[in-house]
Parts: sequence; structure tokens; C-alpha cells
Amino acid sequence: MTIVLACALLLLTAAVVVLFAMMGELASRTTAAPPASPTVSPLEEYRLGAVVKEWPEPLVSLGTGSRGVLLVLSTVCASCAKVAAQLSQGGLNGATGPVGIVISCAEKEDGDDFVQRHGLTDLPHYVDERGAWVAGSFSVSQSPTALVFDDSVLSQGYLFSSVEDLLREADLTKSAPAIV
Repeated sequence: MTIVLACALLLLTAAVVVLFAMMGELASRTTAAPPASPTVSPLEEYRLGAVVKEWPEPLVSLGTGSRGVLLVLSTVCASCAKVAAQLSQGGLNGATGPVGIVISCAEKEDGDDFVQRHGLTDLPHYVDERGAWVAGSFSVSQSPTALVFDDSVLSQGYLFSSVEDLLREADLTKSAPAIV
């Protein structure tokens, strides 16, 4: 009986080795997918037409202007870190109307650290613990997300990975310089 189990174990080990070798060969024969270009796509789940009754203090200007944008970033999102780098390097140059940033995080300290680490302290931002304010106000639970407000009413929502593409796609570069 022991000999049968030993032979079965040996065959199983050999099969696993052959399987891994085949996977390696397949990986070497397939070409890598081209890197994804920065894109902007419509957000599917959000509360279109939402009107916020009370904005967090740093974002009050979004509730008073004719056109504004709220960028929702998360501390655990790699794309959000790239967007934050774009923002800290002047990615909002050419934007029209007020722009605010919400940092969704598990703990306030995580959000504050994200803001410091990515150089966002000079931009209007709000640290949203557990994403409660964004989810409650707009039914948004994804990031990076851009929410566009026309006359204080949520009119558009986007998922994005490039601030420049977002500004162009959402038609946010038409008039006066950015008010940040």
C-alpha cells in the first residue's frame, strides 16, 4: 500500500512540474498587452441630480458655483495615487470652476497621511472616513471618481485615470482659469 501511495505522489509531483513548465512556455509565447491609455468612462452608479444640503467646510465653494468638480480618491487605490501625483504637479491648470478633493480612507490619519505624502495640502480637500459622506450624499463607492456639479446639482459622474483627459472629456476647460 505504501508503494502505491508513493508512486501516486511521485506522479502528482511530476504533473505539477509539467503544468508549471507549460504555463511558463505559454507566457513566453504570448505578447504582453499594450499598456492601457488614460481613459475616462461614465460612472454607472451614482445619484444623478443629487443636491447636497451641507458641504464639508473645505468644499463649500462646490455648492455655490455654476460648475464645479469633486474628485474622489482613496488611500488604498494605486490609480488614486497616480491621480494625486498629477494633481500635485499642477494637473488642474486650465480647469474652470472650483475643484475639491475627497479622500476616502479607513481612518482619518490615513487620509491626512495621503494628503501630506502626495502634496495635496494646498488644494481644497476633505478626509472622508470610511467614505461615509460620499456614499451617503452621492451613492458613490468607487475611485478615482469625478463628480461634476452644474448649479450645485450633480450632473455627471466619471471614472478616470488622467486628470488632463478628465478635464477635456467633462468639458471643464472652456472658460476662465481654475479657481482652486
